[in-house]
Amino acid sequence: MSSKKSVWLLLVIAAAICCIYWALLLPSWVSWQEKEFTSDAGIECHLKRKKVTLTDRDGNLLWTNNKELKIQDAFITDIDRNGDEELILLLWKRGRYGNEKPFWVTGDEISYSQHIFIYDISENGEIDSKWFASDIGRLVTRMKLLERDEAIILTEDRNNDNTLWIWSSFGLKNIDNEVKFAAFGDNIIHKSIYEYAYTNKHGDFSFLYEPFIKEIESADIASIQAETILVDKPSAVSGYPQFGSPIEVGEAIKNAGFDVAVCGNNHALDKGIYGIDVTTSFYKKNDITCIGIQGSSDKAYRPYEIISKNGIRIALFSYTYGTNGMDMSEKYPYAVHYIPKTEKEKEQCVNDIQDAKKEADFIVVYAHWGDEYTKSISDDQREFAYLLCDAGVDVVIGTHPHVLQYVQTLEREDGGETLVYYSLGNFRADQKQDEATRLGGEAYFTIEHTFDGIRIKDYELKEIDAVVQRK
Repeated sequence: MSSKKSVWLLLVIAAAICCIYWALLLPSWVSWQEKEFTSDAGIECHLKRKKVTLTDRDGNLLWTNNKELKIQDAFITDIDRNGDEELILLLWKRGRYGNEKPFWVTGDEISYSQHIFIYDISENGEIDSKWFASDIGRLVTRMKLLERDEAIILTEDRNNDNTLWIWSSFGLKNIDNEVKFAAFGDNIIHKSIYEYAYTNKHGDFSFLYEPFIKEIESADIASIQAETILVDKPSAVSGYPQFGSPIEVGEAIKNAGFDVAVCGNNHALDKGIYGIDVTTSFYKKNDITCIGIQGSSDKAYRPYEIISKNGIRIALFSYTYGTNGMDMSEKYPYAVHYIPKTEKEKEQCVNDIQDAKKEADFIVVYAHWGDEYTKSISDDQREFAYLLCDAGVDVVIGTHPHVLQYVQTLEREDGGETLVYYSLGNFRADQKQDEATRLGGEAYFTIEHTFDGIRIKDYELKEIDAVVQRK
């Protein structure tokens, strides 16, 4: 054999040895957690030097992993929600497969891969195998249980992408990590609109929302500023200046797929407490979250409602600058939620937001404010926006001017940002005062889980045609 061939052969052998050597090593980027904690059932977990040990309260050994498993992190929780705890391990082992591998796979025991293993913990402390994942398909740098739901696991990979895992009958599965939010502006049922529906659509108002069905359905949460109150008596139906929208409008809103009806606006009292009761009752009956108004039977102020999607709890507020001079606060103090004016009211508003932050992961405030047909921001809008920003609100969605106003992000003292849509303009209306009222906007933003909390992933203001097409 020539010397050149010998050198080449040695290099190939050396390369092969290096490949095998590196395959036998654990990745250098892995952060190996070390911690001690006690579960709700009194099981003590000790994670140290890639090894987990479980003991009872008296220190008696219950279980420890075999040396083939290198433990990156460990948790104990009721992952399957059956009342008993489970041990969840993020670990490394040689081979790609979990409990079993396909019979046709050979030579899979050399390199390390990452897995999630789950063990049942019985009431008497016995540990049994429950579910062993094959290579999970991503390189997880960190893992934790969600603070508000410890049956959901959050993992972050090397690309800083986050994934949610939830138990589903026989094992963990991924669930959507995002919540897509679509908000539409002023929905005003003018006389010309309901007369057209009666004359040409047999009283069916579905035509109002048909152009937006796909956008509504694609959102996890879709909201509408239901500016005109619902009524269930033909004699109460009316247009400007004191609106009363047929109950069939509510049916169309429901059938379109809206999740939230925002009712804090200057026309909320157009039909007195009767209109408030009809409206709140309808939306409650049809599982649509109604905010900004409360019925006559409510005995306590409820400043916000919470809606949950994909493991994210969102608190929703709705305020209006006024109700066109009508006031029922003496008899029904909770009927309409008003933008705070006095220092005492502002302090209460901030306190309400702080209370909501204890329950929710994300805060959205709807504000019916500003000057009609004016694209510039009023001093009152700016003042309330900064009050909400300082209180820690995440998104503010404005309505009432009937024209589009700009979008702005305000920096908060906590390092976060408050996204403000000052006005979405009209959504469905028949106004002719100004050409600008024919153009509306859809606030569209996506929020997502991250290892450090919920954040806004992206946002935009989509322009829409607010003119109701009649065919």
